Formats: sequence, structure tokens, C-alpha cells
Amino acid sequence: MRLAFVDTLFSWPPNGGADVDLYHVAGELNRLGHTVHLFGLDEANSPERGLFDASALPFPASHVPLSTGRQGAEKTAAEFRHEVDAFRPDLVFVCDSFFLKPYLLQALADYPLMSRFYAHELVCHRDILRFKEGAPCPNHYLATPEACRRCALEHLGPEIKCGNHSAWLREYLHARAYSPQYYPLLHEALAQVRVAITYNAHMAEALAPWCQSTAVIPGGVNLLDFPFSRCPVRAPKEKKVILISGRAEDPAKGLSVLLNAGERLAELRSDFIVQATLPEDNEGPDWFQPVGWRSHQEMRALYAQADICVAPSIWEEPFGLVALEAMATGRPVCVSRVGGLQHIVKHTETGFVFASEDDAELAKQLSILLDNWEMRQRMGAAGRLAVETRYTWENIVQDHYLPLLAQFQSGSAVQQAQGVRANTPDMESPMQQRHVLQARLREYP
Repeated sequence: MRLAFVDTLFSWPPNGGADVDLYHVAGELNRLGHTVHLFGLDEANSPERGLFDASALPFPASHVPLSTGRQGAEKTAAEFRHEVDAFRPDLVFVCDSFFLKPYLLQALADYPLMSRFYAHELVCHRDILRFKEGAPCPNHYLATPEACRRCALEHLGPEIKCGNHSAWLREYLHARAYSPQYYPLLHEALAQVRVAITYNAHMAEALAPWCQSTAVIPGGVNLLDFPFSRCPVRAPKEKKVILISGRAEDPAKGLSVLLNAGERLAELRSDFIVQATLPEDNEGPDWFQPVGWRSHQEMRALYAQADICVAPSIWEEPFGLVALEAMATGRPVCVSRVGGLQHIVKHTETGFVFASEDDAELAKQLSILLDNWEMRQRMGAAGRLAVETRYTWENIVQDHYLPLLAQFQSGSAVQQAQGVRANTPDMESPMQQRHVLQARLREYP
């Protein structure tokens, strides 16, 4: 098949997990014989997106310029349509994008469309987190547009006034997402999506009433990037390393939960340190060690010298790539019971799962692991095996993407593809589902 991937944020080297996902999925499909082309965004002088050398990618790619002005969003979408038309795809994947996504979906609606949703970008206009005042937010834009519009304007207002705009805010203004007219545009655009692909069922539930069907497809990891190693064997007085990686400075990532657990541990023992990927000038107790921000390549060594990894997120983490990377390296992982994290780690087999924000439970789990090298080694080996059998990019494409493509090729109903939840005649219609969801969300103050 001829497969077009449209992504306004893609950069390589990657800025985040979404870039890694697209790179490997498109690359594997291209390796299997599909004709793949990536259409990325060219935004002049942007340090945040569209930063890739097409000649260095394992599949053909090109840039599409960002148009400016009052009708810039429509013009940008039309430019993408023009370039995609020249490629003549059988299927279009509309991948990572902020507020331009509905314009792109509308412009490309003549093609069979799949859309990949990596975070909560279309249901939360405040940011991609759907996280407010230290907790997951019960509202979402598709069901409570007015409340979400007010929230976004209150949050983004100071940044709009200062003039130093991020890519998120530039696209918010560019797409006029602040206007009431954006809601029907998004509503109509999502109706064009044959399959909305998400990382977990919670995200799929939020989109299901508005799209034709949804599919939950996990992310993957390149085993060559994270080679397996045995858990370190420490000398009697050598401290064991508990690692939190990723954007540890983000409150939603739950560093405060780990620090509280560390305080509980420090009252009983002194044989550990907590390392965090934070600027090294961050202060903390003696057992806390910021190690600075590390590149994708440098993370290999950081995982390898750790004894235990922790992902204590308190937001609805879409997936949890850091847990997968730690497992690939052979480390036991403690994760909070949120989003995609709870489905990656098997409790007591590849690590522990604890209730979100329960630092007492986390401290108990860490204490068990600190006392037992054999358990750390056994869980780490089991985690590596889980990655090898379920989470390599070859497995992700073989088990999830190829069945979807086969349904398009055969002309069969998309909802029969593995992992797809579709609207069937005996189910509520999308409009009925929307009304039920809106009524449910109105119960929140």
C-alpha cells in the first residue's frame, strides 16, 4: 500500500516519544514493502518541530511550509493536501499535531484516514496533559467546550500577552482554537476518522463517541538502543540507585511522590540514593541526586547503573515509554496505577504497581526490592522478555498495524481489525454516546 504520514511536530533526533513512535512504525512498514512517505512541517526558525533531514531517514520524507496570516491554518492544510495528492496514497495517517489537526483531517477527508493520538492534545486546550490543580481533569473539550475554552484562555492569557510564544501557543492562535467556531470544525473533522489510534483505553473512551472507531496500540522500543544487563551487584556499603527518568521537573510526573517515599525509607535505612533527570543545581536531601538532562543515547548508561526504576506519574500517562526502556534494560519498575503505565508493568512479575500518590505503598515496594537482589534480577529479566515478545517495533507493527492495513486492503469492515472498537448497529450511535458523556461530565462542579 501507499501510506502517507502527516505530522506537524515530527523532528529527528526526537523531541519526544511521539517522534520515536512515528519513526519506527513508518520505518518498519517501509521495510516490509509498503510505500511510505512522511509529510512534516517547515516552520521558519522554529526550534521545536519539523527539524529533520529527509535524506537521513529510513523512508522518504518532505517538508510542507507553514502559512501565516488570518487564513494560515486553512492554507497550511491545503498545502499538505496538495503534496499528499501528488503522492497518491491509499491511506493517510494523520499523526502528531496540536490545533492544526482538524484542518488537516478536513483537507484530507477524501482519503481513508487513520489518526494517531499520542496525548490529550485535542481534548485539553490548556496543554496536552488534561491535568489541573494537581489532579486529572474530569472535563474535556469535546464534551465541555465552553468550560475548557475558558480554562485555556485563563491559563494561556499571560503567555499570550508576553509575546514569547511556544509552538503550542503559536498553533493555538494560528488555528483560532480560542473561537467558538473551532468546536464544530473539530467535531466534523473527527467524524472523518476511520480509526482513531490511542495508547490506552482511557484515551480511546474520550474519542470513541466522535470517531468511527478506535484502536488501542501501545508504543515500542528498539532493543539495540537499550541492551540488557544484569542488575548491579553492590558491595555491602555501596548505595543502590533508584531512578526516575524523563521530565522529572513536571509535577504531573510525580517526583514529589517518590521524594515522600524516599523520606519514609530514609527513616529506616541509608543504603540508597534517588537519581532524577533534573538540572544538577536542584537541591534536596543527602540521598537525592539530580543528574541533569540526558539525551536519548545517554539514557542507556543511566538505566544500566540503576537498581530500580520508578514512574510515579499522577496524570493519566498516555503510555509510559520510560517504563518500557527500563524493562528493556533489565530493571524492575515501580509504576503508579494510571493511564498506560498500569498495563505495561505486570504486578509482582516485572515490577510493582501502586495506587497513584500512595507514597507509603511505594516505599514498601522499594524496600522489598532494595532487600532482594534475586527479585530485582528476576523481575528485570521478566521485563526484558516481555519487551522482546510484545514491545519491539517489529511486534507492534506485526500485531497491530498490519491487521488494520489488511482490512483496508481487503475492503472488509474496519471494525473487524484486531483491537478496534467500532460502532455497530446494536450499539449507541455516536450522537447518543456524546449526549450520555456530556450529561455525565455536567455532574462535575
